[in-house]
Amino acid sequence: MKPWQTLESKTLVDDQWLTLTADRCRLPGGQVIEPYYVVHERDWVIVFAQADDGQILVVRQFRYGAKAVCVELPAGVIDPGETAAAAAGRELLEETGHTASQWRFVGRMYANAARLSNSAHFFLAQGLKRVADQDLDPSESIEFEFVPITDLHRMIEDGRFSQAVQAAAFYRCLRALADPGV
Repeated sequence: MKPWQTLESKTLVDDQWLTLTADRCRLPGGQVIEPYYVVHERDWVIVFAQADDGQILVVRQFRYGAKAVCVELPAGVIDPGETAAAAAGRELLEETGHTASQWRFVGRMYANAARLSNSAHFFLAQGLKRVADQDLDPSESIEFEFVPITDLHRMIEDGRFSQAVQAAAFYRCLRALADPGV
């Protein structure tokens, strides 16, 4: 399969959070598509943080785009010059005040390969310890708690845990727990 050819790319928005381009693309068969919008964002990290008793650390926060309070795993963007692993540790600490003594990179997936250029990096964190209070950004209001894995399955089914990339991280990390060789 041959990739599309970018003939032209116009930047429509460029700020600290995202860049939006309107691209003119030639498909392998010769057809030209214009405009084809692409959102360029920084990569994200998602942390599946498991306590010694097996429960999972989740956060709740209002998500403006969905106009809903969402249950999620701790997560956030990777800052410029920061590694994905460092961002995972930072986000866990900022959102919940916890650190982890054991970290494992589980995988990476595109958030939406059709329109978004970024991907999400999944980390499994164990050996949790509460070491600080939350250190939230001005736009964040986050509550956190530990829940059993069975409750998370129910939250996915009933829509309370509703972000697709978050659910992908949850299932990828569950698989990694079941098979350490994955």
